[in-house]
Amino acid sequence: MAANQAILDATIRHAVFLEQLKSGEVKKFAPFLKEIDRSLRDRLTKADLTDYTAVRLERLLKEVDSLLLGIFDRFTDQLNLDLVDIANYEAQFEATSLTRAAPPSITFDAALPGSAAIRAAILTNPLSVRGADGGKLLDPFIQGFTSTERQRLTGAIRQGFFEGQTNFQIIKNIRGTKALNFNDGILATTNRNAGSVVHTAVQHVATQARMETLKENSDVVQSVEWVSTLDSKTTAQCRTLDGRRFKLIEGPRPPIHINCRSTVVAITRFSALLSKDGTRASVGDSGPQQVRADLSYYDWLTQQPAAFQDKAIGPVRAKLLRDGGLTVERFSEMQLDRNFMPLTLAEMIRLEPLAFAKAGLD
Repeated sequence: MAANQAILDATIRHAVFLEQLKSGEVKKFAPFLKEIDRSLRDRLTKADLTDYTAVRLERLLKEVDSLLLGIFDRFTDQLNLDLVDIANYEAQFEATSLTRAAPPSITFDAALPGSAAIRAAILTNPLSVRGADGGKLLDPFIQGFTSTERQRLTGAIRQGFFEGQTNFQIIKNIRGTKALNFNDGILATTNRNAGSVVHTAVQHVATQARMETLKENSDVVQSVEWVSTLDSKTTAQCRTLDGRRFKLIEGPRPPIHINCRSTVVAITRFSALLSKDGTRASVGDSGPQQVRADLSYYDWLTQQPAAFQDKAIGPVRAKLLRDGGLTVERFSEMQLDRNFMPLTLAEMIRLEPLAFAKAGLD
């Protein structure tokens, strides 16, 4: 097995472990969510809002916000400690992978960056997430979540007061209904958003810690290759970036969007990344299987049935891929702009009108 194929295999296996770790971190929010639920119910049960003036309401909302701030701060304190531990672990993983990937004839012991350098990398390098959260540092990204959720919850109380809702109605709006397993309340949204923030934050610190290790070994590491998950859930951004190579100090890094599952793999001077007999995991129409490691996402997708293609990228793009006469490379180029943001179908038509016409999509 080629040395870099060993790195690829180790990294993809580790990516599965990282997804499990993310799920474990998300579960740690559960007791804080219960505390928020219990505290709001206790506070609203004691307050008869029908007797409240606007001034008394604002005083109540200030107390509630202070209560929420304390709970969210304790959650983020715990999360930040965990993220530092995860970053240190990821740096060690990358160093170990590089060391083990060296051919037997070469004596090589990968350098490990210091804890201060790792911490600086995860805190001062912005997330590669595009859109509203683009360019945010880790701490403002997490704090933005807590601020939004506090405003959402206090806003529900304020709105309920001005609409003449009873305390019970306001509590139901916040908690949801038992009939729907409480998935229709504001706290369910808070819980989902917490999961997204945790998933994205873990991916950020893992990538930045690994990149810091690769930079520490730049005499051996030449660049990195983007590796996306081969299944129907992969986003347009990650589908198109799959297989692209970037210099150590250039290009986007996972997470490129919220809940991103992609990773990067080191390209070393030891050998080519993808050996002819190398494989990677995929989940296609026929279920989990191993496919050639040098197969890009869209190459892989062309081997799937039309129904699976329609599900993965939408029926219009799928028909263009099948019937537009475009190469896989050209089809991939048409998916993102220079800032790695997805192009709309209208923008794609302007790029390749003849291809759309050939596919019967004009």
